[in-house]
Amino acid sequence: MLASNQISRHRLRRSSGNTLIEMAFTLIPTIAILVAFVDFGLVLFRWSTLQNAVREGARYAITFQRDAAHSLGQTASIQQVVEKKSMGSVHRTDSPQHIFVCYASTAAPNTCIPSGGNVPGNIVEVSVKNVTWSWLAPLSGSYSSAVAPFFRSRSPFNLNVYSADILGGYPVGVNSVVE
Repeated sequence: MLASNQISRHRLRRSSGNTLIEMAFTLIPTIAILVAFVDFGLVLFRWSTLQNAVREGARYAITFQRDAAHSLGQTASIQQVVEKKSMGSVHRTDSPQHIFVCYASTAAPNTCIPSGGNVPGNIVEVSVKNVTWSWLAPLSGSYSSAVAPFFRSRSPFNLNVYSADILGGYPVGVNSVVE
């Protein structure tokens, strides 16, 4: 019969690979969960930043302000405010365009007025559309659609955010604003 010290050493030599396997079974899911937290956190941060940017653009729009120092009209000034507040996520010179400003009447709120819509009482909608986001770790895209069609592909998805308000009255001494 072996003494308890000898049994422990004997077991240690025989089970030395088990620690590595157990570590792999716990470390891989732990890293996947941590990456998922970071990934979802980044998506939420970008979405909330863009939402705040369009909200600030709508606030700027209802006061009929414009950047006269750079000779910008009201729409370009609104786009500039959204660009500044988006922390570099979108630019008004992007191609394809991401920042949109739409003026609509209260009688037809879903139809943009092509020109001259920035008058008191109309609706202004400021939006950021089709800003793509690619996942850091596209775990769901590891299977092809032929093998498992219910899995999403690795392709990025689009963030779309909107903010709208009714244009207020012109500032004192102003009778119209250049669009």
